[in-house]
Amino acid sequence: MNFAVKNTWLADQLMNEQVRIVDCRFALGQPTKGIEDYQNSHLPGAVHFDLEKHLSGPVTEHGGRHPLPAIDTFKQALEQAGIDHTKTVVAYDAGEGAFASRFWWLLTYLGHEDVYVLMKVLQGGSKQDYRQQKKYQPIRLLHLRSTYKQIC
Repeated sequence: MNFAVKNTWLADQLMNEQVRIVDCRFALGQPTKGIEDYQNSHLPGAVHFDLEKHLSGPVTEHGGRHPLPAIDTFKQALEQAGIDHTKTVVAYDAGEGAFASRFWWLLTYLGHEDVYVLMKVLQGGSKQDYRQQKKYQPIRLLHLRSTYKQIC
């Protein structure tokens, strides 16, 4: 099993409409840094998933600092980002791997079988084998078929 892809593979897939790229950059202690970095520059076609807005639920008495999001809320965010069960999804972050891996785990938990973490991550100002972009690309709303089993 391989849950990571190389940047050279992703560079070859940039024009593939079946591949969705997810920017998961976030900085603990600087909650706006991830979206600011995304707005400044991101990989072509990438959408941003924020740790506190998309990858976590509300903080309550139990559940820790970043509890898991409600499945339906997360599923809706995926659909709005153009992600469904037919897409290959590649997540990246700023190099620590924790945020892209959390996205990978959540999507895998929903039953998505074609999700990966980018091995060579986007780090501030580093040159990649693909051109970064500053434009937002419109996303077509899709319906995600999830296969998770509710735990009672």
